[in-house]
Amino acid sequence: MKPLTTHPRRGGFVIMEVLCAIMVFGLAVTGLMKAMAVSAQSAIISQLELRMLLRMQSTLNEYSKYPRIEEYEGQVFESDPDELGVWTRTEILKIEGAENSEQQPLENMFEVVVTAYYDNFGQVGEMQANTVRYSRLYSTTGTTAGGAPTPSPTPPRP
Repeated sequence: MKPLTTHPRRGGFVIMEVLCAIMVFGLAVTGLMKAMAVSAQSAIISQLELRMLLRMQSTLNEYSKYPRIEEYEGQVFESDPDELGVWTRTEILKIEGAENSEQQPLENMFEVVVTAYYDNFGQVGEMQANTVRYSRLYSTTGTTAGGAPTPSPTPPRP
């Protein structure tokens, strides 16, 4: 008869290896989920900032092209929030004491300041843009900036 040989039991070590592998996998998945959450939040903020830039540009163009901008001096205009929660605040300010590069005074100059706001996960995000405009730039009074009447267009020939 042959003597009985005992083989070492590896059952306990296999369970330990499986548990360690599950733990490492869990840590990796947790890090991946956190990275995905931060990535999604960054994408939302980027979309809101792009929306703010587009709203600011549109609002700046709208208010800076008023034919009689001097009538709106000192006024503040606020828009309602859009579907993403972006709203704007526009101010029209007269610029006093402005001079050109040759130290000549510039009259009838206005600054249009647009500030856009959005809700940034509980905090208010803010961006600001401005432009300078000569008051008679888009004047519809029939005279040019120099005061001479504008020539009437000639009718087209048949």
